[in-house]
Amino acid sequence: MTAEEPAQAGTLVVAGAARGRLIAPVAAALRAMPDLFTATPGGLALREDAAAGVPGRSALLQDAAGRLRAAGLVPGWRDELCELQDDAGRELARFERGAFRTLGLRNRAVHVNGFRADGRLWIARRSPRKASSPNKLDNMAAGAIAAGETPLVCALRELWEEAGVPESVATAVRLTGTVLHSLRPLRHGVHDELLLCADLLLPDDFTPECQDGEVAGFTCMTAGDAAAALAAGEFSVEAGLVLGEWLARRPGRA
Repeated sequence: MTAEEPAQAGTLVVAGAARGRLIAPVAAALRAMPDLFTATPGGLALREDAAAGVPGRSALLQDAAGRLRAAGLVPGWRDELCELQDDAGRELARFERGAFRTLGLRNRAVHVNGFRADGRLWIARRSPRKASSPNKLDNMAAGAIAAGETPLVCALRELWEEAGVPESVATAVRLTGTVLHSLRPLRHGVHDELLLCADLLLPDDFTPECQDGEVAGFTCMTAGDAAAALAAGEFSVEAGLVLGEWLARRPGRA
């Protein structure tokens, strides 16, 4: 643990189970919200007596997210809703995406490795304006799964937004079934995310072009060059995990 990585101060219980990891400033802020949270021996719990299933929990957590934002504890507010799910994939609540990290709650994302028949990969470079991992290398397209969205729909959306892949090409994307887990401390919370890996074989004449400003540019790399960049620490943490999995199995490798 570095000086920038705060120690965890307890857990956050939602729907009867410990699901979040709280750092001290966030735990203190939640203790000041007795209408939303109650103290437990190990941290805090969402007040289930005030909630009515998914809609009730969603309202409480969205309320908490807004108050945490006002306190300067949600630096990455997105105005996007994501789902908190249990281990069986059942929705427990949906609330502001940016608050997942603040509350140390597990989110989900799809990462797509776009490659050509010759084995070269299209690698993105994250915009210098990105709040997380600016200028780092990334998979061709990646993003959090929005509330009510399937992983496949998320992949298609991100492929267009981040790489300009038309639907006629993007529909060939394949979710591999591999799910990786990224868990790491942040200055303002805990990053806890399931990474759903996906592959897309691209036409040789296709060149990606970002549509939403989140990607600074693309480079077509050999697997060897991508592996070297990964070893040099040039990729974001999550993209590196997904790329490493792709390199280990190399689709289409002879």
